[in-house]
Amino acid sequence: MPAGCLHSWGMKRLAPGLLLLVLASSSVLCAGAARADDESPYADIPAFDREWAIAVYGTAHTGSYHAAGIGGRVRWQPFGDDVPFGLEAYLEATIVDWAGEGLRHDYPNGFNVFFPLRLAPDARLRLFLGFCDILSFVEPAQDGAPRADDVLFGAHAGLGAEWAPHSMFSLFVDLVFNGYAGHDRASADWTGGVGEELVPFWNVQANLGAQFHLGR
Repeated sequence: MPAGCLHSWGMKRLAPGLLLLVLASSSVLCAGAARADDESPYADIPAFDREWAIAVYGTAHTGSYHAAGIGGRVRWQPFGDDVPFGLEAYLEATIVDWAGEGLRHDYPNGFNVFFPLRLAPDARLRLFLGFCDILSFVEPAQDGAPRADDVLFGAHAGLGAEWAPHSMFSLFVDLVFNGYAGHDRASADWTGGVGEELVPFWNVQANLGAQFHLGR
């Protein structure tokens, strides 16, 4: 199968799966939250006042290249919204549609420092910034061609909106701007080597997901 067709096939197959994953995860998290709420002595604590959260989300990137995938993150907010500060660590897995040939799959990972702004008891905005890297792998389109893997390093900033319909469950959407430095691996639409000089890459990223809140 030609690399371009492989990219299109992969992106088309991945998109419905992402939606199903987010919807299924939302149902599972909501059911788990309801059970936990029935049993917990801390059921009256709002979701955003809880110390820990675990999330799953679908993600899409556009800019220097296009990508779609899934992600997960762990959040720690030690003081609730009394002190508007927290930390997050995340990992994503994406399929990339790019200028070179070969199947490219990337694994962005990093951390955020975030600053929540409560709009209502069950709604808030979240400003965040952080550092990240991408473990990027290219499966060559030509038999016997060398691999062209790389690690990209960068920073990002973004804005998120969160809504908590339940004391242990929330939904969120994020908009993120990412800037990276890495090596060029596309030459005349053929991939078989890695450039020696660092070049800039950028993308805008959107996340949609569900979050389970823990702690007191």
